[in-house]
Amino acid sequence: MEAIEELIPHDKLKEQIEKELISFVESASAGYDISLPRITFEKGKTHVQFPLPFLNEYLITQFIIRIKDHLENIRIHSFSEGYYAFQALNRNLFKTENILENIKIEFSGLTSNFNAAISKKGNFNQEEINLVVEIFKTAYVTLREDPLTRLKKLGASVYTENGNIDWSYIAGYEEVKRKIRESIILPLENPDIYDSIARLTRKTFESNRPRAILFEGCPGVGKTTVARIIAGEVAVPLIYVPIESIMSKWYGQSSQNLAQIFDASEDLDGSILFIDEIDALASSRNQTMFEATRRVLSVLLRKLDGIDAVTKTITIGATNRKDDLDHALISRFDQTIYFPLPNQSERSAIFANYASHLSAEETTELAEICKKLSGRSIKDICELTERRWARKLIIKKLVASSPPPEYYRQTAKMWMKDTMSSK
Repeated sequence: MEAIEELIPHDKLKEQIEKELISFVESASAGYDISLPRITFEKGKTHVQFPLPFLNEYLITQFIIRIKDHLENIRIHSFSEGYYAFQALNRNLFKTENILENIKIEFSGLTSNFNAAISKKGNFNQEEINLVVEIFKTAYVTLREDPLTRLKKLGASVYTENGNIDWSYIAGYEEVKRKIRESIILPLENPDIYDSIARLTRKTFESNRPRAILFEGCPGVGKTTVARIIAGEVAVPLIYVPIESIMSKWYGQSSQNLAQIFDASEDLDGSILFIDEIDALASSRNQTMFEATRRVLSVLLRKLDGIDAVTKTITIGATNRKDDLDHALISRFDQTIYFPLPNQSERSAIFANYASHLSAEETTELAEICKKLSGRSIKDICELTERRWARKLIIKKLVASSPPPEYYRQTAKMWMKDTMSSK
């Protein structure tokens, strides 16, 4: 015989839930306006509703785990774009009558107005009350997490150290370095001077320091490396955002991911947000643009220069296809810094970085062979040369030594031949 579960009267249910959550809300708010759940009893049904701060894949997964912890048998009632619902089944799965009278948990929202609704005919039992409390806490516990943890959960990489690389790591590019020092590093190191000038020149004070810079250049010319050097020089975290951490197969989720990354970066109270391949997120608006892409572009425009624009975060976008970017987005960037392919002397200096045992004449010869290659390609050539040389040492059982110049020449010529044949 099945045990009869004890049901909690409505007034006791309301009192218990609010008592459980009041102290949690006070500790979790962190500057956010969090309201307690709205609990009502209408037409013989108990309803519990509360807004959610967001709704993404991670949070849905956590909700499912909590539901399984507290309910013995459940089924997915809906798992569609912006609406996810779970229905409790009877304890005896072979009995299907009155299933819709069991507790139902619903989560809804596409890009805003996220909401949780939990309902049941009659009163809740204690396990169901515990579930309500756990779902609410799960929704808001991330607000108590430090920004670095939130960013990592969103798929961003956070660098608080630059890996002991400095400007000497980037051979040549003197004009690029000059522009970066003027437009990014000096304002970050001397904010008071820039603010003082703005107060002296403007009727209404507003910051004259750059908030968004666009790095343009072919792949492999050092855009990401330079961003890490900047962050290390001014001692602020660098948040690296790869495209795959933003884009989602869930409708509306990509724009949410991006907005949350901006918000978490701002909570660091000073950081550099580096968005790689930004052209993949915000191509030029036209009739064929997908709605999801429009939403992502809208977030970028708002966060860079809108009502809820970030003010403590410098955003660096990187692209090798500036012409594909939306014109409104381009206008949001204070400056575009172009990274050209290295010239011959710069290529020689890059070879000298990765093959320091070679003479100046030998690196110059390699630079001549490797015309129109990026710094990354030159690094790859040097690494491939080292692997080829290591294989020979292993086969011949020789002691470790530096690869000779001819090995670099052979590898460079093979690389250039493969590059030309692939075009």
